[in-house]
Amino acid sequence: MPFSRRSSYTLTLAVIAAMPAILHAANLDPDIQNALWTCTMEDGQDWQCGHPNQDNNLPTATEQEKPSAEIKQEQPIKSGSFTSSQQINGTWSCEANAVGGWSCLDNTAPTVTSEPGKSSTEKAVAVTSAPLLSAKTLKPDRAAQADLTDRRHENLDWYPVSGATKACHGIYLEPESHSSTQLSSSLNQDKLQLDADRSETQLGGLTRLEGNVELRQQGRYLRSNSAQFDQISNQISMVGNVQYREPGMLLRGTQAQTNAISGETVVSHADYVVHERSLRGDASRIIRMQDNRIRMEESTYTTCPPNDESWEIAADSLVLDPSRGFGTARHATLRVADTPVFYFPYLEFPIDDQRHSGFLFPSFGYSNEDGIEAAIPYYFNLAPNFDDTLTPKVFTKRGLLLENEFRYLDNYGKQTLSTGLLVDDNQANRDRWALGLNHSGHKEAWSTLVDYNAISDDDYFDDLGSSLDVDRSNHLNQQAEVRYSSRHWSAKLRAHSYQTINNSKSPYQRMPQLQLEGSYSQNQGQEIVYSYLADTTLFDRKIDGLTGIDRVTGSRLHLQPSLSMPTVWSWGYMTPKVTAWLSQYNLEDQIVGQDDSISRAVGLFSFDSGLVFERQAGRYTQTLEPRLFALYSQEEDQQGIPDFDTAETDFSYQGLFRENRFTGLDKVGDNQQVSFGISSAFYRNDGSEKARLGLAQAYYFADRTVQLNGDTSVDTEAQSNFAAEASWSPYSDLQLSIDTELDKQSLDPLENNFKVRFTPAPNKAISFSYRYREEVRNQAEATFIWPLSPEWSAMGLWQKDLENSQTPEALLGLEYASCCWKVRVAARRWIEDDSDGKEDTALFLQFVLKGLGGIGNDSSALEGIFGFKEREENNDY
Repeated sequence: MPFSRRSSYTLTLAVIAAMPAILHAANLDPDIQNALWTCTMEDGQDWQCGHPNQDNNLPTATEQEKPSAEIKQEQPIKSGSFTSSQQINGTWSCEANAVGGWSCLDNTAPTVTSEPGKSSTEKAVAVTSAPLLSAKTLKPDRAAQADLTDRRHENLDWYPVSGATKACHGIYLEPESHSSTQLSSSLNQDKLQLDADRSETQLGGLTRLEGNVELRQQGRYLRSNSAQFDQISNQISMVGNVQYREPGMLLRGTQAQTNAISGETVVSHADYVVHERSLRGDASRIIRMQDNRIRMEESTYTTCPPNDESWEIAADSLVLDPSRGFGTARHATLRVADTPVFYFPYLEFPIDDQRHSGFLFPSFGYSNEDGIEAAIPYYFNLAPNFDDTLTPKVFTKRGLLLENEFRYLDNYGKQTLSTGLLVDDNQANRDRWALGLNHSGHKEAWSTLVDYNAISDDDYFDDLGSSLDVDRSNHLNQQAEVRYSSRHWSAKLRAHSYQTINNSKSPYQRMPQLQLEGSYSQNQGQEIVYSYLADTTLFDRKIDGLTGIDRVTGSRLHLQPSLSMPTVWSWGYMTPKVTAWLSQYNLEDQIVGQDDSISRAVGLFSFDSGLVFERQAGRYTQTLEPRLFALYSQEEDQQGIPDFDTAETDFSYQGLFRENRFTGLDKVGDNQQVSFGISSAFYRNDGSEKARLGLAQAYYFADRTVQLNGDTSVDTEAQSNFAAEASWSPYSDLQLSIDTELDKQSLDPLENNFKVRFTPAPNKAISFSYRYREEVRNQAEATFIWPLSPEWSAMGLWQKDLENSQTPEALLGLEYASCCWKVRVAARRWIEDDSDGKEDTALFLQFVLKGLGGIGNDSSALEGIFGFKEREENNDY
């Protein structure tokens, strides 16, 4: 049956075939009695029709396309309720034949109507709708989070989250149903499929559809109460409870028009939801354009949940462009609590996580020294592999500070250039500047590193702070390094200097340092490991104001070969090792009585061994791990050697099993000792550690004469104090740990390092630590983040130097966060200058409209709170 059309679409019609009474009397299969016909027009060519249960098709030139899904009629059709005969004005005339097929004649008048249950001479041409999108068919992993029994906002795909502990009590869930599955599977198909309860078709003209009208094409889904399809213009008009869906988006309105060719759709008196971004709003008209942009007229935009109008943007025109990841509003008004706050003639805002040029969150603050502080960063998205951020920052008592950060990424590595400039600081009466250059790169066996930081004066960070990604320690790194690594060895060339910004001594500069290290193993019945370290370094420093050995500079050549035989069994291990320390120093400004050229050769032998016993202790596996460590190091006078890169390690459990009690290469301890240790641990069935307890002590067979410069004491004790460590995790979210030094006679604690961390949820974290050593340190720190309610959270940080009766840092903050906005206020007091104990105070305020932006201080002052960064990165509370 030739029926040519110029348009490129497919119209699928399920034709209800009512069998004659004679077939009913013959007790044929009910599926044949109520047979459905499917007619499809492919590529604007001919109608192809067929019976889903028969091979007998209408006479066509091509094979019928099988229906893609089971089609069911919503109302039962009585046998014999339809008859077909040739019409007077020449319409299609079809009669059901004896085998369930159609016998049709092609006449000229193009009117076909259908209405189930009506006895007439009209042919029944109807399609029943597929199941509607329903919350009952949501994806299981997402449905588990939602209370699907609460359907107050089901029309917007919003469902409450049962037992929510955060401010956002619900979630947008995109349904996963038979219809949406068809949408996803038809993303690349041009076929247009129309379904309805009843239809009236004028071939070559209008098709009128009534009752549960559904349209599917190229991943689009439209539904309405009724529709008209103009086969000439390819326009489809839909009226009543219109619903438009595509993956990630829902539009609803009273009426809609869509083009079957271009897909452009206009929905009137509409509201919308963008699921992934939690966006919603309404508009007088929403136009879904052919290029996937969405244009809205007289519209609103918000990330607040349904029935929450905390804030919204009302605009004359609003365009959402998914390809750019931006929304553009013209003549827009920001309303907070239905009160106009700002008017924007033109406004751009992000609708995804892509990079875009534009203003970032401004920040505001106040302190006694600086006055009011305001910063407005602007981000330049220059190219996919480089960008720039310019931050003008105004201090009412100082002037204008310009900070800039340029980032560049290539196939070799990444680079960052950070600069800050304040011309003529009104408070300091001088220019202030900061510079940071960071680079890291890697290609095959080669890698490079640059970390260079410099500031104009020691008080720069204390006075001005910085939004730049630069080092803020007391000794600013100024380092460049190149490394070559292979399987068994590596070489490194480094230049490392510092800028010291407090009153402490500056570390030695390594200008330059060349280091070669490697390891090789072979198995000759037992594994033998050869390893070596070769290091040559030129040390320099500013010696103004220094005296004695602190003024000494010079070069050091160090060789450290070693041979070990590690053996590991399931029940224990054993590692004997021999090492040689060979060093040559050529020094300048050497102290009186010591040579400028010093050679050192020290032999060292160590033997490390341990056993592991296991037993089942109730629900846990308990281990008992005794450890024996023997060390012999030759005594060598090293008093004339400067401490270029050396310090003494803290006394600890693990420190009693080290080969050298000093860090660096300038001092090697003269130890003749045996260390005994025993520890026990309890493991859960999943392998996690519930508790551990360890105790160790060293026994010495000779005095320890080698000490750091300036320390002339000799350690003559035959036994060390006890080193103890313990950890306990009664629950997965609670960890307690302590390491302590106990007097070997009285068992009194001489040093304690205690820490407690409790993290029951991403938005709940409590930390407390305490460090004590008699006449050295007595410090405590406590931090917390804790919700007072789903909306309110408190956070704070407190540091106390009990030895000097000072509070280096104290901060207390309060945050209110709803599902679509939050405000955070914090008061801070800190020691600005360690040398004189000068304090400063500040008040921080931040206001954020989620999904749009915010104003106020950045959160850098809060990053010292344990768990804060993880909370901000992983959750939106």
